[in-house]
Amino acid sequence: MARFIELDSTVGADEWIERVCEGMAGGALVAHPTTSVYGLGAADPELDPVVSHLKGRDAAVPILRLVSDSARLLNLFPDIVWPDVAAFLADAFWPGPLTLVLDDGSQSGLAVRAESHPATRAILSHWEGTLGSTSLNPGGGRPARTVGEARTVLGAMTDPERPVLLVAAADLAGPPPSTLLSLRRGECLLLREGAIERSKLERVLGRRLDLQGG
Repeated sequence: MARFIELDSTVGADEWIERVCEGMAGGALVAHPTTSVYGLGAADPELDPVVSHLKGRDAAVPILRLVSDSARLLNLFPDIVWPDVAAFLADAFWPGPLTLVLDDGSQSGLAVRAESHPATRAILSHWEGTLGSTSLNPGGGRPARTVGEARTVLGAMTDPERPVLLVAAADLAGPPPSTLLSLRRGECLLLREGAIERSKLERVLGRRLDLQGG
């Protein structure tokens, strides 16, 4: 069974933020709220395989990184390709449910999002790095939307040999997930239409988007 420590993000004091950041620095995993469902990740990308194993996810599939804002992203990843359209979209939709896939020299690219849930934003603003995020669910199962569901999912997971910090929040909105847009190799390709509709992106960009497989 997974060992998890629950921290209430709805309380008035901010000691929980310090505890989360201290835990991340020590290698703890974090179950955190997003605008739609609970996510699971770690500050250190080297722990992504641990996260994938814990939820029965294919370790070959990259885990996206959450950041506080585009300035922090560019400071942390100075070698990523950040085209003008990325800056334009970030200004329009970040923080919010838009995940951008960028060239970073790797085969798969880097998927990033500035998360808008206030609890996770508070962590990211305090933390000087990124936080991994994949939906909190057993492989193929429904992602946790409430703190009760998050407890149940974590309680049924195999022990990852490290603690999981559960950041408890009010009930989340549920699906759809973030919209996923690839800006790699000069493309502007919609990989998944989610919380931000294709039509809204196209109105902001003033152009039609290419669709994966379209």
